[in-house]
Amino acid sequence: MLRRIMRWARRIPASTPHDLENFDRLAPAGGELYRMFQEHLAGDLHKWHHYFPIYERYFARFRGQSVSILEIGVSLGGSARLWRRYFGPQARVTGIDVDPACARHAGDGIAIFIGDQADPEFLARVARERGPFDIVIDDGGHTTRQQLVSFETLLPEVKNGGVYLVEDLHSNLWPAFFDNALGVSFLDVASRMAEKLTWWHKDEASYERYGKPVGDRAGSVAVPAITRSIASVAFYDSVVVFEKQEIGEPRHEVR
Repeated sequence: MLRRIMRWARRIPASTPHDLENFDRLAPAGGELYRMFQEHLAGDLHKWHHYFPIYERYFARFRGQSVSILEIGVSLGGSARLWRRYFGPQARVTGIDVDPACARHAGDGIAIFIGDQADPEFLARVARERGPFDIVIDDGGHTTRQQLVSFETLLPEVKNGGVYLVEDLHSNLWPAFFDNALGVSFLDVASRMAEKLTWWHKDEASYERYGKPVGDRAGSVAVPAITRSIASVAFYDSVVVFEKQEIGEPRHEVR
């Protein structure tokens, strides 16, 4: 089966010059955040265009609320200001960067912390002072180690119903950014976590259990914490999104 799927994938045609001629038609459609990006002409904001439909899909529901956003990677400050404008005046934006010069971007609902995203003690301090977070965006140094340490440290600091988004994951394919001594990329970890969402059913005998009302079930099912706390793991070009949600045991029935 896997070999057939891979053969099918290889038959998908590559891009043609015709695709480039129709770039505007294929580009991200509309979206308030994309419009704001197009209006932003300060030269301090760098984003891939195809990220905007992803942002809108997961972030739109937080607009106009007292939302807490943590973005790893401040750079020239344009991104933090874009989030502040998009989410509204009630938003609390926190930025992390290793460059001390980024501290100048603090103000108007934006707090900046200077430190290394690969330092779990630094990340824990930021979380104590500014968390928990509704949204975490990892747009930092892009090395595998940085992504993995940040994820392990900060995912527990995301609220129930919140979102953890890691972008620019094409860096996992570049040797200069692949610095994990275990030889595991962030994409590898995310793939394995996606598999764990189904571990309610690892024991075939659980099928009978899940056919009963919850109150009639004895004991409990041993599953990884990820199975009980992540609703979805979504993969896009260079982006992975995790939606946090308390998950109870599944149930099936015939009606």
